[in-house]
Amino acid sequence: MSNPTYMVRNFLKYTVIFNEGSKGDSAYLLREGRVELSKEINGKKKVLAILRPLSLFGEMAVLLGDQKRTASAVALEDCKVVEIKKDDFEEFVKQSPQIMQTVLDVLVHRLKVATVKSMQVPSAFHGVSQMLGLFALHGVEELDYLNTTKAVAHSFVISPAKVNAIFNTLANLQMIEMRKHSDGSKRIGILEMDSFVAKAVQRLRTFKEEGGEEDDDEE
Repeated sequence: MSNPTYMVRNFLKYTVIFNEGSKGDSAYLLREGRVELSKEINGKKKVLAILRPLSLFGEMAVLLGDQKRTASAVALEDCKVVEIKKDDFEEFVKQSPQIMQTVLDVLVHRLKVATVKSMQVPSAFHGVSQMLGLFALHGVEELDYLNTTKAVAHSFVISPAKVNAIFNTLANLQMIEMRKHSDGSKRIGILEMDSFVAKAVQRLRTFKEEGGEEDDDEE
C-alpha cells in the first residue's frame, strides 16, 4: 500500500480557511504563517487562539466524524498548510510523532473533560484503554510503538516502563498485539475496534478473579 500524498495549500492574508458551523472532513497542519481561531458568542466574535507553526487545527472534524466546525479559522498572514483528509489521517498519525502527540493531547483533554464532573482521575490502565478506544472508534487500527509509548508517557505523566507494562497487560488480555514490520519498526495493532474500554475492563476483572496478577494500576 502506497503512502498518501498530502496536499499543501496556500491561503492569502485574511482568507477564511473554514467557517464555524460548516461541515469538515479535513484537518490542517500549519507550516508557515499565523491562523486565528475564533467563535461567535452572544453575537460577538471571541478569539480562541492565534496559531503558529507547527500547529494542528480542524482535527475535531476528523476525530469526531461528521461534525460541524466548532470554530472559524482565518489566515492572519499568508499561510502554507498541509491538508489531511479523514481517510488519510491514520497513516498521517503513524508517520508523524509530533502529530501523534497532538492527537493524544486532544484525546486526553476530552478524557479529562469527560471525567471532571465526577472528580475522578482515570487510573493509568483505564486512561490508556480509553485513549486506545478513542483511536479504535475513529478507525485507527495500528500505531507506531515507540512514538505511542513516548506520547502516552508524556500525556499521562507516567514512565515509559509503566506504559510498556500496561501494553503488555492489554496484549495478555488480547486487546492489542505487538507487530514487527518488514522495515524493522514495531507497531501496536488494536484487535478490538468496538467497545474497547468495556472489554478491557471486563477481561482484566475476569483475569484477576482467576488469580492473575498484573501491574495494571487499576485500583
